[in-house]
Amino acid sequence: MTERGDRLRDLADRVADRDDVTDAWTAKSFTDRLLVVEVRPDAALPASVRTRLHDHGFREANEVYDVDAVDADFAGRLADGRRYRFVDVRERGELQSSVVE
Repeated sequence: MTERGDRLRDLADRVADRDDVTDAWTAKSFTDRLLVVEVRPDAALPASVRTRLHDHGFREANEVYDVDAVDADFAGRLADGRRYRFVDVRERGELQSSVVE
């Protein structure tokens, strides 16, 4: 894991510790790092979380991947929450994925 990767995992942990967030974590999507945030089913992503992620080099996944969606970061409604995805644009395309044949 890179130094940035460690810092972003710490960021996800701090976001997850908020009372208005149910969970947050980093994930890998082929060559991109994602940060996923979940909130209660009746809640929206707090604006302060979005601003904090922007300050750390994340942008809404649907915008980055050019997906036509009402909410640029909304990834879906779950039985127990709502999920939002952000892409690390500072190091976009830098991760390596391997394919096992």
